[in-house]
Amino acid sequence: YRHRREEQIVSLARRMADRVREVGTPITLEPMAPAERRIIHVTLADDPEILTNSIGEGESRKVVISRRE
Repeated sequence: YRHRREEQIVSLARRMADRVREVGTPITLEPMAPAERRIIHVTLADDPEILTNSIGEGESRKVVISRRE
């Protein structure tokens, strides 16, 4: 289950990064567990066009995917 979930999160991160590139506006994902947010940050860390941030507090922390300026 864990491996499949990680693959889903990596796929989600890449799809959302592509959408941010197309549209140009930041996308905020649904609240996630810390381990899931980390997968997104690590997946997109080497992308020169994309920046990731976590916002919110506690259980409601979300990842924001945006373009680098």
